[in-house]
Amino acid sequence: MSDGTDGRVGRITRSAVNFGDHGRAEYHEAPHASAADGTTAELLEAVHTLRDHLRLLTATDDTAGLDGELAVVQGEIERTGRADPARLGRLRMRLETAAAAVAGLASTAAVVQVIAQLAG
Repeated sequence: MSDGTDGRVGRITRSAVNFGDHGRAEYHEAPHASAADGTTAELLEAVHTLRDHLRLLTATDDTAGLDGELAVVQGEIERTGRADPARLGRLRMRLETAAAAVAGLASTAAVVQVIAQLAG
């Protein structure tokens, strides 16, 4: 600060900042889903499709809970380019809980298959 007082910066996100005469600012961001490996991209597409199909069903607590978990996985992949294995485990449990409500949706099977591929 030009007046010699101490300055404080709270939080800076998605920015590059340089301090000092010879400082260097670099900006690095986690890869988006488009940069993710093929299986993760496939999961993102399957999650998106299942969420679209869920809107066709009569809403229940099970379908709402499943949609919420799908939204979290979708957001995580879009932000970081991957889905946390623990998060996929919770999604798998949600799918099992909502199995009766979503059994007729082919998109449910696609999500389960991709999760199994990622789980190894």
